[in-house]
Amino acid sequence: MEIKNFRSVAFGGFDKEEVIQYVQKTAQENADAQEALLKDNSALREENETLKKQIEVSLREHAETARREGAELREKIRALTAELEELRPQALSYQEVRAQVGDIECQARRRAGELETATTSRLNALVGDIQKQYQDLAGAFDATAAQVSAELRKIEVSLSQLPRAMDQAGKELSELVSATGGEKKV
Repeated sequence: MEIKNFRSVAFGGFDKEEVIQYVQKTAQENADAQEALLKDNSALREENETLKKQIEVSLREHAETARREGAELREKIRALTAELEELRPQALSYQEVRAQVGDIECQARRRAGELETATTSRLNALVGDIQKQYQDLAGAFDATAAQVSAELRKIEVSLSQLPRAMDQAGKELSELVSATGGEKKV
């Protein structure tokens, strides 16, 4: 609300006309504001009633859905309970078989360990024999390679002397041809 400063008159305080106009104006503003609030209140009441109806409908729908789903869940629980009772003997049988399989598995692991130990021992012995044979073969190969290298050197020397021997044989052949009186072909 606005604070009004009234003009004073020479005698008797404030200007009556101005005060009356102010009071009338304020009364009219209050009446307009009250009327607007009543309209807003009425609109809000209508909106509230509409929302209440929507909520009631929604609650009824949700309640019906919950009842249906509850019935379906109870039926599923009954079916699962029946299935559980039917499977219970099989589960007990499975537990017994599992215990037997566990025993078999332990025995198989023990046997596998024994077999692995025996195989490792045989493999180590075989590797030792192969290493010895390899060393023997490597020694024989080295000796053979040395002999072959020596023979190849001899062949190389013989081959390097072959052109001179061929030249000498060619000269001798030419001399023989000349001495026999034939033509010389080279």
